Amino acid sequence: MTKEHNLKFIQNEFHELLASLKTVTLSTRDHKNQPEASYAPYVEFNSAYYLFISGLAKHTVNLKQNGFISLLFIEDEANCRNLFSRRRAILAGKGIIIDRNSSHYSLVMAQFRHRFGRFIDIIEPLQDFSLFQINVLEGRYIRGFAQAFELTGTDLKEIAHIVPKSL
Repeated sequence: MTKEHNLKFIQNEFHELLASLKTVTLSTRDHKNQPEASYAPYVEFNSAYYLFISGLAKHTVNLKQNGFISLLFIEDEANCRNLFSRRRAILAGKGIIIDRNSSHYSLVMAQFRHRFGRFIDIIEPLQDFSLFQINVLEGRYIRGFAQAFELTGTDLKEIAHIVPKSL
């Protein structure tokens, strides 16, 4: 297998991991710049990630204040070969609120409905919920020991193996 084919395989594996998960771990910063970890269901649509989250949650307040977020997609413990090297993707981005009256909001909420069912019909009318679009700036995909890859470019289509620097 050539290096180019190998990187294409790894990129496909990265997308398969994300498609296998329905929730993502979130890392945001509060007004004191302190980290806050949480999670939320998500959908991926048109190369962005979307969160439909309550204003009562700290991560929503944090996102509204500064917008910066890190998303952790991680392989389930029950399905991994080694707990010390679970496959995972860490994506850094910025969130923006999608206006409820926009056609884009309706399109994305249809994606949530398709993925999560009629429960969305219960929470969508709740006015404390906001739809955030997370535009990813960069990322990493780790598939095991010494197998870390930098993801950059449009739609994270550029992939490069991260090699340790010489001591």
